[in-house]
Amino acid sequence: MNYELVIEDKSYMVPKRLTIRQFKELANWDIIIEDNWTKVLSIIMDIPYNEAKLIPHKTKELGIVMVIDKIFPKNSPVDTKTFVGVKNVSTGLFVDMEVALSNGLQKNVYDIIKLLYNVEPKDDEYIDEYYGGINYYLNWRLNIFNSYRKLFGLDDEFSKNDDELQEKIDPAYNWYSFIMVLADEDFLKINEVVKKPIIEALNFLAYKKDKAEKEKQRFNELQRNSRLN
Repeated sequence: MNYELVIEDKSYMVPKRLTIRQFKELANWDIIIEDNWTKVLSIIMDIPYNEAKLIPHKTKELGIVMVIDKIFPKNSPVDTKTFVGVKNVSTGLFVDMEVALSNGLQKNVYDIIKLLYNVEPKDDEYIDEYYGGINYYLNWRLNIFNSYRKLFGLDDEFSKNDDELQEKIDPAYNWYSFIMVLADEDFLKINEVVKKPIIEALNFLAYKKDKAEKEKQRFNELQRNSRLN
């Protein structure tokens, strides 16, 4: 079914799909804030902003309801022909994705698509052609952080929510340091490290952290025993 808004005898169709350009442009306008609805509808429906301001509030509210599922098309299929998948995500790809996501999915959508699909996305391509793979990766990523919560310093209240995850991970977390630890502080080993699967890297770091904690515990026990004697 096609929906449209009529403003001063002009009809504007609600698009079935959003372009990547529109998706990125919407990053600056939180749809939850009612004051942004005019701009959101202007972007999505290609309505001149001055005309969009004439839309009655109730009509804007209806328009937002009609377009909200197009902004984040989570039911989009995954194009397995070009999507890199998550089975063997490299350490380098994982770190590059974390850097891109730290600045916002929508703001860095072009870089994220390039990383996950190995293509140069175009402005007029539709976001739903790629969002299935993006969403699949984001869900996998949340499970990764949940599985290694101790390694990343996440508490037991961490839930599977990307916004909460972004808030709980230390913003000063240095991914370069993460790589240098894996490379044993040897710059010449970095290229080798970034090619390793991220799961192998996380398992190794979890092992090192657990080992260090046990050694610290034994050292503290020895200190306590020496004071008692």
